[in-house]
Amino acid sequence: MALFGECGYRGVWAALVAAPGMPDVDPSAAALRRARRRLGSEPLSVLFDRVKGAVAAEDAAGSWWRGLRTVAWDSTGILVADSEANRSYCGRASGRNGVCGFPMIRLSALVECGTRALIDAVLGPWTQAEEAQCTMLCRALRPGMLVLADRGSKGFALARSAAVTGAQLPWRMSADLQPPVLHALPDGTYLSMSTGTNERDRLRRWSRHKRTAPPQIAGVAIRVIEAMVVVRAADGTDTTTNLRLFTTLLDHRRYPAAELAELYHRRWQAETAYSGLKITLRGSDRVLRSHHTDDARQELLGLLVVYQVARRIAVDAATHAGIDPSRISLAVTIRTARHTVITAAGTTAPHGCQPTPDIRRAILHPREVAPSHRPTRILPRRVKRPISTFAYNMTRKNTPITNAKIAISITTATDRTRRWRT
Repeated sequence: MALFGECGYRGVWAALVAAPGMPDVDPSAAALRRARRRLGSEPLSVLFDRVKGAVAAEDAAGSWWRGLRTVAWDSTGILVADSEANRSYCGRASGRNGVCGFPMIRLSALVECGTRALIDAVLGPWTQAEEAQCTMLCRALRPGMLVLADRGSKGFALARSAAVTGAQLPWRMSADLQPPVLHALPDGTYLSMSTGTNERDRLRRWSRHKRTAPPQIAGVAIRVIEAMVVVRAADGTDTTTNLRLFTTLLDHRRYPAAELAELYHRRWQAETAYSGLKITLRGSDRVLRSHHTDDARQELLGLLVVYQVARRIAVDAATHAGIDPSRISLAVTIRTARHTVITAAGTTAPHGCQPTPDIRRAILHPREVAPSHRPTRILPRRVKRPISTFAYNMTRKNTPITNAKIAISITTATDRTRRWRT
């Protein structure tokens, strides 16, 4: 069903038995539906646990930075069929413009940058908070990982849960959150603490005078980086954005602030992974067909399994060819997998998980591989669903910027003081 999402039960079955020599069995759609329900979601959950995980080699481009494996997490909503069972379990997203027309499952995933493979994923009702799912994703964090996150990952509890795993955190901070300056560093950054609200107020009061010993506060030591990002379009117009990050990488000499600010851009690969899952694989403007909650969970797990296996095949082909994995098209990989299922050719070797030479040849066709260098482009956020909370917000620079030039400069203490006074 994940491979042939546009087909019904009988259409999927026809694809499975299309090759010569397949058994001549013709079950009804109702029989297939009942068999699928008897199977349940647990076997698909076990299967996803078997295939998930990081796949980048130690020299893979875009997956490492100064010896650290770069990963990112984010949350998204998956539309499911509008049934009573799904409504009672999932709930619906609501905003000032109304209620979403379909229930949604919240999906949070930890994605490996460069390969866009799924290291781990958490499913739950839409009413489950993103922070709660990201806290569960901390089980997949390991020392040597560099976790990128946007402003949705907020709160001291989540930062502490991620930091205790040994992973490093460059996370974006909200503009209204100003941590106290405990020690200014020569590169324009400063040391602070990630704490609860009351403890942060105590630190802020102490930092203003520093006449006594610093208060004893439990928290996570962080380094705050403030930068100005200027995007220049081909016509010469500039767009400026202020970026504030906090990181647990405290050594300003070993981990330069400018590189960390530039590295934050890789966080968008989590969004690219969701695009591949929801658009390339599932199909745009489609909802999960299942009307029962466990069936919907099973269907989504099937999508995750197929997506992850496709990424593994693409990374293996890229490694074999000695090219960047991001140049391998997910759409071509999925299309090739569909063809091999219909012809019963098989995508794997008899005694391994590597694709056969024919599969590699199809994926690595010169016309299907993306160019090694693509010009920088800026794509603005656009609202696809009219019921969205942000449907009627004014969007500046709504036109994509091609051949953009990006300049990042670290904001010093003097610049910050001048801006605050203004």
